[in-house]
Amino acid sequence: MFGSTGGLADYRSALLASRGFATLGLAFFGYEDLPNDMSDVDLDYFEEAADWLLSHPKVQDHGIGAVGTSKAGEIVLAMATYMKQVSAAVSISSYSAISYAPLPYKDMVLPCARWMADQIVFTEDRFANVENQLEDITTEPGIHACIQVEKSHCPILFVAGEDDINIPSVFHANKAIDRMKAHGKTNYTLLKYPGTGHLIEPPYTPHCGFYFHGAFRVYVYAGGEPKGHATAQEDSWSKILGFLRKNIDRREARSKL
Repeated sequence: MFGSTGGLADYRSALLASRGFATLGLAFFGYEDLPNDMSDVDLDYFEEAADWLLSHPKVQDHGIGAVGTSKAGEIVLAMATYMKQVSAAVSISSYSAISYAPLPYKDMVLPCARWMADQIVFTEDRFANVENQLEDITTEPGIHACIQVEKSHCPILFVAGEDDINIPSVFHANKAIDRMKAHGKTNYTLLKYPGTGHLIEPPYTPHCGFYFHGAFRVYVYAGGEPKGHATAQEDSWSKILGFLRKNIDRREARSKL
């Protein structure tokens, strides 16, 4: 799953499928009959998708792996926290708190940290630096938006770039890990990469230092530099594959692909 730009991007799902995984590339807003704005999204939608995938006769029924980038990365953390169907979670370049809008789930609503438009910095060429747009999650009231990842029982892999100028993703990964450590949890792994920006894609995807944000209609800085970013994409992809195989593939004889 991908982030706040909306729509459906299923190339990572296709690549995972080519490695032997049963995959579902899931859009959650801005696509066909789905809501036009991510403020209308609820977590139950993702649970329904997990249940549907697990019901397929060709899918191992012990649990799914959830992989998400940016906004979808925080949704993956929420899924790992509240859903028994999730056996492994990969959160790439994400916040450790619910952002932008509250996230309903069953009979509760997960509070959010606000996006603050006055913290967005525009350059002379009208490109946006949104690194500091999220409300402070270390103080009131933003602290209540932090996802309670310490409740998760599945392994979580955090992937973050040290030069991410879209989301301070290393900071947020460490905040989530601190919560887990404080509760005696060890089911986390952090991959952090120097010279690496926000859009950590599969290997050989060109480095993208900025991109057009379709939902907000503005160009946004992503950070990173080509060599470091390319190295991170190659290394993280192989480790994501290994992480998923280890935690969701329980076949006796595994594919060597």
